Amino acid sequence: MSDATTSLLVLAAAVGLFVWNRLPAAVVAVLTALALAATGVVTEAQAVAGFGDPVVVFIATLFVLSEGLQASGVTAWAGELVLARAGSGHRRVAVAVMALAALISALVTPNGAAAAVLPVALLVARRSGSAPSRLGIPLAYAASAGALLTLAGSPVNVIVSDALAETTGDRFGFFEFAALGVPLTLVTVLVTALLGSRLLPDRAAPDPAPGTVVHEDVRVGGAAVRAVVVLGATIGLLASGAVTPALAGLAGAAAMVLTGVVRPSRALRAVPWETLVLIGGLIPLSAAISGSGAADVLADLVVRVVPDGDGHLLLVALFLLTVALGQFVSNAATVLVVTPIALAAGAEVGVGAEPVLMLVAAAGAASFLTPLATPANMLVQGPSGYRFGDYWRLGAVVTLAWLVVVTLVVPLVWPLGP
Repeated sequence: MSDATTSLLVLAAAVGLFVWNRLPAAVVAVLTALALAATGVVTEAQAVAGFGDPVVVFIATLFVLSEGLQASGVTAWAGELVLARAGSGHRRVAVAVMALAALISALVTPNGAAAAVLPVALLVARRSGSAPSRLGIPLAYAASAGALLTLAGSPVNVIVSDALAETTGDRFGFFEFAALGVPLTLVTVLVTALLGSRLLPDRAAPDPAPGTVVHEDVRVGGAAVRAVVVLGATIGLLASGAVTPALAGLAGAAAMVLTGVVRPSRALRAVPWETLVLIGGLIPLSAAISGSGAADVLADLVVRVVPDGDGHLLLVALFLLTVALGQFVSNAATVLVVTPIALAAGAEVGVGAEPVLMLVAAAGAASFLTPLATPANMLVQGPSGYRFGDYWRLGAVVTLAWLVVVTLVVPLVWPLGP
């Protein structure tokens, strides 16, 4: 059996286990790396190399930076400030919640943004008499959109930037994602403002879920100032390209601890170890798909559905493939699997790496149809009183709007030619 065939079988088994959802995602990732090593597709060193990859290090540091902003009260203060000025009108409150979630997500990832904004949104809903079910899903969707505003917005952005560096030697700039993230955020807010009242349920507020705190934590002091300074300095390092993202992130995380913003024990607890194990375990699979020729096999299948090798239709096909997988598999895992396939398909059709990877990043963030698609979607489910089927109605419209925006903007900003 060829390495390509073996890689495809391991890929199919991994996707099946992810969709089955009976094993933790991190366990599936570790089993995947072990299977690739056991079958000889990758060496033992390659099977464990993902856990020390700079991408994994950088992602870990992002969550320490996020913890610094939350521990110091910066995110809660910003939430109170913005939402206090939104008034009590449902549409204005919803737009304010989404804008805040998107902006915070650009700095602390969608999951951190949802965790930071949700308690404030619940408080505003109670004060204004609005149903939390009108705010939770918009909050989660806006957080996913806001993740595309900066490199630090999501692990997915880091993954595709690293893939671009391996392919071309260049990386996406820290704010380069905003060329796509800004229109996607705007269209998400617009669609929700226009159709949210029709497509979202209107249910009475449930009792607060265990662990959901609705405060009437917000005081800011010297720690908040230090947190903002550290974050600004880290962003400066990332934007300048003076050091690698992993080193810039490590410097920022260390500064959060050394300046007393975050205690060492809290910094360690802030790191999402399951996410890091998931990504580290799937990096060998991504490499195996690319190196064994499996990516070329799958790319041929994708290209066959694209008439005459049309680059624009290839973007549509890759978007749909990524979105379909991403509703049941974490977006980081989805992007790690799809990236080598997308690069191979792009090369076959004559589309450059930049547009292909930026499209994959956007499609990976378009996880709107199920509560399983992202932790942010799951986080708002209980406190907002959602059922499984509540997501797809607004989610399908937002996904379609994203498809239109992505296929129009990507070729304009990143020309399709190689």
